[in-house]
Amino acid sequence: MDTKKLLITANALEITEAQGVTPRFASTADTVTVCFEGAAKSKVKLAVYCYDGEGRESEVSVSEHAVGADGSVLAEFSFDPVSLAVYKGACEFRVTVSGEGLSVRDFSVSEKSAEAVDNSEDTLDNTTVMADGTKGVFVTLRNGERVVVPRVPKKALFIGNSLVFGMFMRYGMCASAPDKDYYHYVTEYIRKFEPDCVFAKQYGSFFEHSESVEAFDAWFYNDDRSTGKGAVENLTDDLDLIFLQMGDNVNTDLKQKTFNEVTAELLIERIKERCPRARIIWIHGWYNYERTAEKIKELCQRWGIERVDMSGLRSKENEGHAQKTCIGADGSVCEVSPRWVTHPGDLGMQKIADKIIRKLKL
Repeated sequence: MDTKKLLITANALEITEAQGVTPRFASTADTVTVCFEGAAKSKVKLAVYCYDGEGRESEVSVSEHAVGADGSVLAEFSFDPVSLAVYKGACEFRVTVSGEGLSVRDFSVSEKSAEAVDNSEDTLDNTTVMADGTKGVFVTLRNGERVVVPRVPKKALFIGNSLVFGMFMRYGMCASAPDKDYYHYVTEYIRKFEPDCVFAKQYGSFFEHSESVEAFDAWFYNDDRSTGKGAVENLTDDLDLIFLQMGDNVNTDLKQKTFNEVTAELLIERIKERCPRARIIWIHGWYNYERTAEKIKELCQRWGIERVDMSGLRSKENEGHAQKTCIGADGSVCEVSPRWVTHPGDLGMQKIADKIIRKLKL
């Protein structure tokens, strides 16, 4: 990770009535980390606020930190500016520190941006040849039994986030048109082998943002921005292929804990229950690789799920570009906001599709 300290220190804090307030600052880093050391008489509260292009304020997060017996307090927390830019239109941020008898000794805000890393690729190859000589693939059932199903799908589902739905809730964010995102390239490739293959999309960001099982259940059973239906309605027993492009928005400690300890496992179990003969390919790592990769690798290894790691593709060359025009399927036009540009652009989308296609081996 490339780390740099923003020009915000204890000296830059405006201290009034036991509260420290940073100036507003902009960031397009993957992670912003706030560190605070000081003294107080009671609990210290750290809060992050964001501001949209019109200057409207909204609260991002609030955390309380205990004061030690000697009156000292040491706290650290982080947030994801990219996600806030996409989902809240955030252009600037502000951090406040407050507490009774507050004395600030050290306070800093630093950015971390991921470097493109050639992480080890998934070596799992589930492909085989069926008894009739056609191409097959191994699928692990819920009881652990392995069965062989046709490799060429007749019905496929993409569960994804802004890389699938970001523009007009129709196609991938920062792709310049509907036929320039990875979903389009992959579906066109599959149609060469099965022209009548049926494709569906499921919005998955609410799963990633889940901070509890209850929030996960709300997404799974009820809440989908694109169709008004829960994910369960798309998870049918006739699915041959499911792409899980998930993990990028697992961007806080609580989301990470929920994902790693509960919801990632629960998602796979429910898919296995409802779609027993579906081949699953998990695509991950454009954002928040460090928070999710180990859990995804462990699940894929245990369930025989194939994996496509995007993290090595993250680079300026493969990202989007501000002022580029994007065209919706209905002819709607907009310019790519500078807040979005860390998403994959046309070249990045093509490279993601190429990795998925190599994994499919149709």
